[in-house]
Amino acid sequence: MYIGKFSELTGTTPKTIRFYESIGLIPEPVRKGKYRIYDHTYIETVKQIKRAQDLGFKLSELKALMEGVNIKRGLPASVIIDAIRVKRDQLKIELNKLNLMDNQLLQLQNELKTTICNVDSAL
Repeated sequence: MYIGKFSELTGTTPKTIRFYESIGLIPEPVRKGKYRIYDHTYIETVKQIKRAQDLGFKLSELKALMEGVNIKRGLPASVIIDAIRVKRDQLKIELNKLNLMDNQLLQLQNELKTTICNVDSAL
């Protein structure tokens, strides 16, 4: 299929498809003259890239994960699974930081309720 149909099926633009190619997220397709010809493998790969972006992956992260990986038939599931494991570990660290901050905010809120500086009643 040509790039117009391909971009329609993936919910992207031809410009995005060409960009993904230029940075190595998808391999360059077979050409028929000056036209790019895509097969269904590419559709799944682009959908995986878009889903990964929706879940917080940056294109640079995805690119780094693909270094040295043969993506001629799409992105191997093992690469995606490893990336998910790493992202989940990062999220756990962030969640722990946020929970700590939330607890500290709650503690400060409780301290302020009992402080002599409580001026709400004076207003």
